[in-house]
Amino acid sequence: MPEQEYIFEYELIDISFEQGYELPEDDVVWRVSEDAPSQNDEHKEIEYDADGIPMGQSMEEIRKREGLIGEFFKTWRDRFDEGKIFNEALQDFIYIKGISVIEAKEHSSKSYNSTRAIMILDEVMKNAQPVRRVAVKGNDRNQQMFAYMLVMVYRHVELGTIKLTVGVKHSKQRVEYGVSALRPGEPLIKNEQQPKTKKRRSHK
Repeated sequence: MPEQEYIFEYELIDISFEQGYELPEDDVVWRVSEDAPSQNDEHKEIEYDADGIPMGQSMEEIRKREGLIGEFFKTWRDRFDEGKIFNEALQDFIYIKGISVIEAKEHSSKSYNSTRAIMILDEVMKNAQPVRRVAVKGNDRNQQMFAYMLVMVYRHVELGTIKLTVGVKHSKQRVEYGVSALRPGEPLIKNEQQPKTKKRRSHK
């Protein structure tokens, strides 16, 4: 199945930075579920890529990826004192906060490719394009600080489509919230409800 393209959606978005993002509200679940750990891999020898990232799905490998992500953000903060990167499409800054690190360690670490996407976070945050504005999840306390979530995508030569989720505060400050490398054919928004088509009334 060919990898899904989202570029056509970019042309439909009109963003006003003084008035906020004038995109339609979507009451959908935005986060893509990651692969669950495989219990069968627990006793297998761990395989690492050239950068030292464990490639499997055992709990031990996920914990090791969590540690690598934590170390990455420590050095990231040393390089960026103000904790922000300018995004070309938004013409505005996206910030790294504590919630960014928490979400990355808890969710991006569950997928090898998503962990690799974290390691090129500078590139993703700079070049990602806005695709969709979605409502915060009412049962997620981590999202309650945000007015809404902004879904962005970045096309990478090796990793394919990378989804960057940004929480937008009521003050309009944008905070990096989640990074996922989507599998080929995986939808950008899971369980998205398709709009109902209205039946046209016949004119007598």
